[in-house]
Amino acid sequence: MFQSPSSVVLSTQSITPLPSDLRSGLIVASVFGFISSFTSLGLFLLLAYRFIRWRQKHQRFPNQFLFLILNLAFADIQQSLAFLLNVQWLGSNGIFIGNNTCFAQGWFVSTGDLASGVWCLAIGVHTFADLILNFRLSAGKFVAAVASLWTFIYACAVIGIAMHPKDYYVRAGAWCWVNQQYDHERLYLHYLWIFIAEFSVVIIYATMFVLLHYRIRTHAISTAESSHARRAAKYMVIYPIVYVFCTLPLASMRMASMSHDPLTFTALTAAGAIITSNGWLDVLLYTLTRRVLLLSNADADSALDEKRGLDTFAFRPDYGWGTTTTITALKIKKGGSSYHHTHHPSKSSRSGSRAMTRLGSRQGSEEELWRHHHHQRGGAGVEGPGVTKETVVQVRSEPMELTEFAGMGYMKEIERTSSFDSAQEEKLPPLARIE
Repeated sequence: MFQSPSSVVLSTQSITPLPSDLRSGLIVASVFGFISSFTSLGLFLLLAYRFIRWRQKHQRFPNQFLFLILNLAFADIQQSLAFLLNVQWLGSNGIFIGNNTCFAQGWFVSTGDLASGVWCLAIGVHTFADLILNFRLSAGKFVAAVASLWTFIYACAVIGIAMHPKDYYVRAGAWCWVNQQYDHERLYLHYLWIFIAEFSVVIIYATMFVLLHYRIRTHAISTAESSHARRAAKYMVIYPIVYVFCTLPLASMRMASMSHDPLTFTALTAAGAIITSNGWLDVLLYTLTRRVLLLSNADADSALDEKRGLDTFAFRPDYGWGTTTTITALKIKKGGSSYHHTHHPSKSSRSGSRAMTRLGSRQGSEEELWRHHHHQRGGAGVEGPGVTKETVVQVRSEPMELTEFAGMGYMKEIERTSSFDSAQEEKLPPLARIE
């Protein structure tokens, strides 16, 4: 494939027709831009809907992790839109400066790239404070912090435009962005903060990884939660890898161009396709590792805002680790009078609880307990006032890793039954507890 000379790549003027290597690269970048736009917008709309519904129902601020991911999705939308606009250049067979499309693309590149880095870092800092320091901002301070970060992101773009209103966004190689003549603006209003975000994200997640493993080894984390903590630690390796992988190639090339190192359209568009993939990779990453926040039933989960620390890394959207036991009904009738009690689901997050079901036990199994005593009076065979107890127990278990049973040496199913006569019935509490 023909490689365009570096002088053509570095020119800030319009270019038409598109060189073959530039056209091919823009097609690839546009495809990944479309994928990221579609997935990021879908995640944003889902989270926004859940955010509004949950707040309307419970009248308080939802989970802060959830809100941070919502902001990250909005940042990824802006970043992916910048590269989706390459479709315009493909359709017109040229990149033209001084029009609205060029300005919009330059704006979305500036705000989207920076916002993606800022919110990846914000999620890392929030996770560290919550998981390691057990600290979380109040709702008011949290909202103020979010507003401050968006103000900073847009201020960096506005300052550059205010300094150079006529030619700030021009052709910058393979698409429109900050004029290469303004190296200081590129550095201090954009790439400096991206490099800070990259470095900080790596340090924060590496520190959390080390501290989590230290707490596991020193038994600062309970045995029941150690497997969950190990899984969370593995995820913490992925977050910085994905962000650095997506942003470092293009940032390095742009910094090299400031030293007048030669660039090619192929290299630039390949780096553009990688950085715009940040959107769909974020959607995939957070959907898989924070499913309990993103996919749980927010309308039913009144404690969504209370999920913290390791709880936010759970796989299951409906329930946590271990065995879930639901007692759906209990009716006791004695001496002609009766009362009814309904117990809501109780969730155990400890794999080491006293009541365990065998690995691979059937989901949604139901056990009906029925007891009936008949008493006779006066030897006439007349049935007197009796005691009737009916309990419907629904047991649900989820698969667990064998490491969660390490040191136990065996697994078994425990079935607890009890019997009592009518005299002992008076001592029973309204609701028997199954452990």
